[in-house]
Amino acid sequence: MTEQKDIEQLIIRFFQKEISEEDLRLLDQWLNADAKNKEYFFQLKRISDDCQHSFTSTNDFSESSWKRMSARINAVGKVKSDKKDFNRWPHYLKYAAIIVITLVVGWGVGEVNDIKHFRAYEKAPTYNEIHVEKGGRANTIILSDSTKVILNAATTLRYPSSFSLNERRVYLDGEAYFEVKKDKKRPFIVELKKQDITVLGTVFNVEAYSKEAFSSITLLSGRIALRAFNNKGDIVSKIVLNPNSTAVCNNQTGYMMVQGANKVLTKSWLNNEYKFKDEPLGIILKRLENYYDVDIHLDDPEINKIEYTGTFSLDQNIMDVLQIIDYEGNLTFKHTKRDIFIAKKK
Repeated sequence: MTEQKDIEQLIIRFFQKEISEEDLRLLDQWLNADAKNKEYFFQLKRISDDCQHSFTSTNDFSESSWKRMSARINAVGKVKSDKKDFNRWPHYLKYAAIIVITLVVGWGVGEVNDIKHFRAYEKAPTYNEIHVEKGGRANTIILSDSTKVILNAATTLRYPSSFSLNERRVYLDGEAYFEVKKDKKRPFIVELKKQDITVLGTVFNVEAYSKEAFSSITLLSGRIALRAFNNKGDIVSKIVLNPNSTAVCNNQTGYMMVQGANKVLTKSWLNNEYKFKDEPLGIILKRLENYYDVDIHLDDPEINKIEYTGTFSLDQNIMDVLQIIDYEGNLTFKHTKRDIFIAKKK
């Protein structure tokens, strides 16, 4: 597309929500061709937002609202450009006014639907990733919305430098404790490998290691909506979790079971402790592998089923921990570099 007036018509049709898929593709090419194109586009978007706010509210379109929009239109015309731009900003000024008038008429007739493609033109977020290695200890970060996240060992969190206007979405593999800042307009979403969690403002703990068979989500306060998926990506289960409840999710089938939560056990790792009650040894050893960056081997799989109860500090040596677990002395332990071999006493 070479003629500038065609681009201007595309922008108008875009804000009217009458743009075709082909025209949307052409507009996308123009936006990505030059940073100044995006600058101009989003200036018009801000004018558009002013209009929408005024005409979807219960208040009449006041003189002060019009003055604010006029100031924005004038600001578009004052943007500096070099000679190669052919003085395009003054030329665009009339189209900014046309867009405003078009939007005013459209919003005066009735409420408009969201533009499903608009998110493609929002500034792409910059993502950060923090990883706590095996053998690491609790790591705390504060997100851009003031949400607090504490990461456990062998955990990865991917999050944007700043959240979008519509939602706050992060990606988790491992275990983390969330204190989500309340924001009714922007739900906070935690994406796991086989589940996603949607909240507005609440406190919860997630244990969802992608290589393990089960994930658990414990709600400590507030409410969360939880969805679980099967291997095909189909939604299998949906629940709203209430405080002091734990959802245990099968990562293969997507099915969930809800049970009562034990806050003391759930939050013990935040205090550099590991507490467990009537826990199968197989689960305990998985946690120890993450806490101490070791590989644990059993000579008999039946050992995994033995249940234990205990408390220990993460500052303790792992061999001391294993001795505490096996207080009855039924097992033998051999430690070689990163490998620990456990066998039943004969």
